[in-house]
Amino acid sequence: MIILQNVKLVLYLAASLLVVTAGLYLRIQNSDARIFHSDEAVQAYQLWELMETGYYEYDPEDKHGPILYYLASVLNKILGIDASELTHTQVRLLPILASIGLLLLVLVSERKVNGTSLIAAALFALSPFPVIYSAYYVQEILFTLIGFLLLYSANEYWKLPSSMNAARCGLWIGLFFATKETAIIHLAAIGLAVVSIQSNALEFKVWSERIRLKQILFAFGSTAFIWGFFFSATFTDFSGIVDSFKTFVFYAERSQGLGHEKPLYYYLSIFWPQRAEGIRWGEAPFLILAAIGFFLLIRDSREASQHVRLSVFYGFTCFVLYSIIPYKTPWLMLTTYVSFCIAAGFTLVTLFTRWPQILVRIAVVGVTLLVLLDQYQSTRLVERYAADSRNPYIYQHTSPQFEKLIKRIDDLEALDPSSDLAIAVGGSDNAWPLPWYLRNNDTIGYWQNPSDIPALDIVIGPIGKLPQSLNETHIAEYHGLRENVVLECWIEKRLWDAFMETR
Repeated sequence: MIILQNVKLVLYLAASLLVVTAGLYLRIQNSDARIFHSDEAVQAYQLWELMETGYYEYDPEDKHGPILYYLASVLNKILGIDASELTHTQVRLLPILASIGLLLLVLVSERKVNGTSLIAAALFALSPFPVIYSAYYVQEILFTLIGFLLLYSANEYWKLPSSMNAARCGLWIGLFFATKETAIIHLAAIGLAVVSIQSNALEFKVWSERIRLKQILFAFGSTAFIWGFFFSATFTDFSGIVDSFKTFVFYAERSQGLGHEKPLYYYLSIFWPQRAEGIRWGEAPFLILAAIGFFLLIRDSREASQHVRLSVFYGFTCFVLYSIIPYKTPWLMLTTYVSFCIAAGFTLVTLFTRWPQILVRIAVVGVTLLVLLDQYQSTRLVERYAADSRNPYIYQHTSPQFEKLIKRIDDLEALDPSSDLAIAVGGSDNAWPLPWYLRNNDTIGYWQNPSDIPALDIVIGPIGKLPQSLNETHIAEYHGLRENVVLECWIEKRLWDAFMETR
C-alpha cells in the first residue's frame, strides 16, 4: 500500500512538473509573439520610471496599485536587468512567474495527490486565455494569485478563527487592494464563497467566534500596514494613502463603461465557438465540462469536495458580478477562468470515479486528452494571430503595423546618432504604446490638443487632427495603431530627403 502511494506521488509530481514546464514555455513564447498593448506600455512606463529614479507616485485615476511595479523592479534588480535594457519578455517576466505560482497553488492547495487539481492545472497551463493574459504586463494575473491565496486563508480562518489566521488574511487583503482597486468586488465574492460552503454558516455562535475584537484588530493591523507601506511609497509620501481611497470614486464612475460598455453575455461570448473571417475560435467542450462541474458541486455537500466548491464558487461569483457591471475587458475573467478549469477537472474526475467500468474510464481519459489537445491547439492558433483583430481573446490590441512606425523613427534617428530628433506627439491618449518605445528620447513632447502641436522634426497624431500647415514643410506617412485607429506621421522634408538618400 505504501509502495503504491509512493508511486502515485512520484507520477503526480512528474505530471505536475510537465504541466508547469509546458505552461512556462507557452507563456514565454506568447510574450515573444506580441507587441505591447497600450495598457501594458502604460504600466511598463511606470516600472521604467521607478527603476530609473527609485521614486513612485500613486495615481488614483489610473495605473492601479503599486505592487506590480515594486515587485517587478525588485525582480529585475535581482536578475541584474537595467531599466534601459528592458525587453518585452523581461517586463512581462513577473506576470509569467505569478502565473506559474498560480499553477503550483492549484496543484498543491489540497496538499494531496489529486486528479482534479492536476487536470485543472493542465487546462490552465495549455489554454489560450490564461496563456495570453499570464504574459500581459498588467495587474490581473498577480491579482488573481493573491485572490486565491486570500480565499484559502479566509477559509482557514473560518475553520480556526485565531489571531494569526486573522493577521494572515489581513496581509493578503492589504496586498489585494495594493494591487488593484477591484479587490472590493473580489472581497465580496470571497466572502460569499467561504460562507456558502459552510454547514454552520447560519449559527449565531459561529459568527460571534469569528468577529471578536482581537481578531479584527490583528486583521486590520496587518492590512493597514501593507496598505500604508505601498501606497505611501514606503512611508515617504502619505498623500498616496489619501489618494488610495479617492480611487474608489473614480473607478465607481469607470464601472459604468466609459467607452468599454459591453452586454451581459460579453464574457461568455469570448469563449463560445465563433468564426471570424474564416478562422474558427471557441472552447465549447471546456465550457460544457466547467458548467457541469458547477452544477455537480451545487449538489455535492461532502466535506471531501469542500475545497473544490470553494475555488469554483469564488470564480463563478466573480463571473456573475463582472457580467452585471457595464465596464468589461477580457482580462477581468482570469479569476473566473481558474475556477472554470477546476470545475472542468472535477467533472472529469467525477465521471471517472463514479463509473468504474473499464470502457467508461477509457472514454473519460480519452475525453480528457481530447479537451487538453483542443485547448492546446487553440493556444497555437492564438500565437499565430497574437495581435490580430480577429482574435476574440485580445482587446484593442496594438496592431503589428505599429512596429513599422517604430522602425521608421529608428531609421530616421540613425541618420545622426549623435543627437535625438525633436518629436511631437498629439492626441488625448498620446498614441500609447509610443511613449514606451520613445522613453529614452529626451527631445520628445506630448500635446493633448493635436491642433496645437508644433512643426518639429517628426510630428505624430491621430489622422485628420494635426495642423494643415504641415503639408508645406513635412511629408506624411500613415501607420496603424489599433483596429480602426490610424496615426499620421509627418516627417520634415529635409529629414525625409536625407533618409531617402540612404535607400
